[in-house]
Amino acid sequence: MLDLWLNYRGLWLEGLVTTASLTGLAIVFGFFLALPIGVLRAKSTGLGGWLALGYVNVFRGMPLLVQLFLVYYGLGQFNSELRAIGLWWIFRDAWYCGLLALTLNTAAYQAEIIRGSLQTIPASVYETNAALNLTRWTAFRRVLLPIAFAKALPAIGNEFILLLKATSLVAIITVFDLMGQARYIFSETLDLRVYYIAAVHYLLLVLAIEWALRRIERRFAWMA
Repeated sequence: MLDLWLNYRGLWLEGLVTTASLTGLAIVFGFFLALPIGVLRAKSTGLGGWLALGYVNVFRGMPLLVQLFLVYYGLGQFNSELRAIGLWWIFRDAWYCGLLALTLNTAAYQAEIIRGSLQTIPASVYETNAALNLTRWTAFRRVLLPIAFAKALPAIGNEFILLLKATSLVAIITVFDLMGQARYIFSETLDLRVYYIAAVHYLLLVLAIEWALRRIERRFAWMA
């Protein structure tokens, strides 16, 4: 099996970088998108809260594969309109389409994680903020958000790993991630060991993520 990796090591490494970059960027972009949505879900009962709920329900209720197709094939039908507003460069490239779909999808899940962590903060924390005369923005930025992040970290870590495995779907829209490269190498060799090699790469990425998350969780454990 080592010879099969060595003969195509350039493709394997390229696929590994593509998978890692898609996962890392999607989880980060998704977090920053999820943050206001999660806050609205936790704190707002007005229009903002209903819009946030609608976003979460749509993107959690729709299979990721369907979302990939809608972004890559569906929005690609509006090329003239997208060219007019300068966004065609995103939708003509399968990699960017994959990143967009993954970001929108994980943001919905992370928003619910953030909502849950905000709602578990004890009332005593809010009372302390009021006693210190902290403004709502200062209290949120300096107190509530760090506590919520520490509480949400294990669940966000699980979402990180699930997202990594979900990236294998982008091969269907012609992105040459690990699975895309595995499909190409299999078409060249007709050797099923190709998929064992792909599985090992995914396993190594998961182990690396788990190791990093354990270190981060220990650092923030006192805040949770």
